[in-house]
Amino acid sequence: MKKIVFIHPQGNNWYPGQVDVTRLANVMPPHGLITLSSWLTKHGFENDIVDCYAHPMVMAALVARVLELKADAVGISTTTSSFPSGYRIAEALKAASPGLPIIFGGVHATSIWNRILTNYPAVDMIVVGEGEPTILELAQNDFLPSEKIQGLAFRDASGKIRYGGPRDLMQDLDQLPFPAYDKLQGFPKDYPLPLFNYPRGPATTFISSRGCPYACSYCDRSVFRSTFRYHSATYMLEQLQWLKNTYGIRHVNIYDDNFLLLEKRVEEFCELKLKSGLKTTFNCCGRVDRLDPKLLKLMKKAGCWQIAIGVESGDEEIMSPHRTNNNLEKTRQVVRWINAAGIRVKGLFMMGIPGETEETLRSTIAFAIENGFTEANLTKFTPFPGAPVYNTIQEFGEFTEDWERMNCNDFVFIPKGFTLDQLESWYSRFYRSFYSRPAMLLYYLSMVWKSPESWRRFLRNLPAFLSVKRSMDKAEKKGSPASAG
Repeated sequence: MKKIVFIHPQGNNWYPGQVDVTRLANVMPPHGLITLSSWLTKHGFENDIVDCYAHPMVMAALVARVLELKADAVGISTTTSSFPSGYRIAEALKAASPGLPIIFGGVHATSIWNRILTNYPAVDMIVVGEGEPTILELAQNDFLPSEKIQGLAFRDASGKIRYGGPRDLMQDLDQLPFPAYDKLQGFPKDYPLPLFNYPRGPATTFISSRGCPYACSYCDRSVFRSTFRYHSATYMLEQLQWLKNTYGIRHVNIYDDNFLLLEKRVEEFCELKLKSGLKTTFNCCGRVDRLDPKLLKLMKKAGCWQIAIGVESGDEEIMSPHRTNNNLEKTRQVVRWINAAGIRVKGLFMMGIPGETEETLRSTIAFAIENGFTEANLTKFTPFPGAPVYNTIQEFGEFTEDWERMNCNDFVFIPKGFTLDQLESWYSRFYRSFYSRPAMLLYYLSMVWKSPESWRRFLRNLPAFLSVKRSMDKAEKKGSPASAG
């Protein structure tokens, strides 16, 4: 029986020449890989995981490690920004072991599998879409590609691209074993959650559902499509209890696209958790149209510590072509409800959207400041290959399709009417305006008692964070006209 080694590339998530503070602030387990790993283990196939994001390695050491593990095949899962790093790994492995099958998967490979197989010869196969059934069938076939395997794309001996066609999505997610956190070196210590996003550790993330029925223009639904499939409330509670008993986990970030979509499932989970007596706290993410005071009261009682809600922009008109049900007044109301329930509320915002103007940016900053968010996260708009907006993005501004920089921390798209320096200035201005307010500074001082480990991590890495702040201050000055208020 042959063995596969999965690799999570390091990728590029920050500014060149600076310490990657994203890794200092948050290292998330590679959930796709640890789920594939446990699925193969359940069916009797040996496998290992090498996580280069949590534990960066020079290429020679990485190749030696894979060969030491006696891999019969290698699976590499990447995002758009980590694909170049993953491909360099594939090339190095091919140079060291030409016959070693290299299999790619993940949202980026799924969205443009034909393009990748055409232009990247070190990639032998691509798992298109949801991975578990396809990788299992491939393992059962000794990692030899075949058109009989649905969800698999590959080049045959003549170089012709073949595809087994789409595979039906898994309907019963409770058949999946718990993810193989044990395959991650240094878990959970080496996988810290975002700073100030948990009250106490050890902490980790888990995923309780797949897919999202909404059709936002900037979201890639290539893997899970526009479905919503989910673990039962019982499965979720059992996984929390297992994490607590096995690793001492005291807080989890439920990293679903929309955990709140089915209110009855959320209610059942909270009620089961309360009945069990399990004290593990949790964060989640969702849309405001799924929350009301009664549900929030129950969630708080069950240990909900923070809810992240997608806002994107403080201007409804600019979001109307990109997102359904974008009601800012409803958002204001729900943020008040969340605060009243005693739950932290993180606003998720986006900058550089097609049609962006200085006025819409002012509205976004004002909305973030004036509506009671306890935390704000701002990403830089990125048109990913599998997202609907990708096909028409050139009509709205200048797009540089540099995959390595398509990480939501770089402006690869510049809307008409802006320069890169101006966008960087507004980006820095958003964070300064939100976090430098006296009330916000006092709030985060109170986190010394609410999230003491976060403060210790922050102070330990203070020089790196101060360096980033200085860079952002310079960027704000560089791109701001003298008249900017």
